[in-house]
Amino acid sequence: METEQDRFMRLAYSRTLGAARKAFRSWHSRKKEDAVQEALTKMWHQWVCLVARGGDPEPIIGGMIRHALLFVRYDRRVSGRARQPDVYDYRSGLRQQLLNAQGHASPSDRSDAENEWIDWQVAGGDDPAEVVMALEATGLSMVDFYAA
Repeated sequence: METEQDRFMRLAYSRTLGAARKAFRSWHSRKKEDAVQEALTKMWHQWVCLVARGGDPEPIIGGMIRHALLFVRYDRRVSGRARQPDVYDYRSGLRQQLLNAQGHASPSDRSDAENEWIDWQVAGGDDPAEVVMALEATGLSMVDFYAA
């Protein structure tokens, strides 16, 4: 009786390995083998999950290989390692640093409070407390005020 692991090795392992090596051949040598192994891991994960749901992975091996390669290319991780942070993405919480002539870093993020050229004071015009006091003095409500 053939196990799922034997079936995977017979049908998909060599195809996935070849496709991953071809897809990541231009990557840096430090990242290449890790990417190939990550693609194999994703392929195995897809295989196991599909079999657990009662599906047959054999007819869709090509699509599964493509999905595994794209999964790795777009910097997803099966093994739980963190994605590489994008310093230009505001959600990362990182700041892109500019270096001056002496090599000292200074923040270049527009939302940094240390930027002197941004006026951080909000000037909206009327003070809301003064508006409420004026309405009370005249006997108007906010509904009457907005209707006028």
